[in-house]
Amino acid sequence: MKNGNEGMSNLVEIENLHKQIEELKKELALVREDAQAEYLRMDLRIKELEQINKEHQDLNGKLRVEINRYKEGHDI
Repeated sequence: MKNGNEGMSNLVEIENLHKQIEELKKELALVREDAQAEYLRMDLRIKELEQINKEHQDLNGKLRVEINRYKEGHDI
């Protein structure tokens, strides 16, 4: 049978492990929150870049039409 000191030592160790687990749970929650915020920022940036790309394609198309009109008018 274990003596009282060994039993107390085990209880203290178990309590310390419970504290560590709780701290890790808090840390994990913060990491999840940070990751979610980063994901939302990246999603927003992707949408911004998609919009810039669309605007660029539209502008490029308009410029090509103008270049073709200019070429037709000046027989280059």
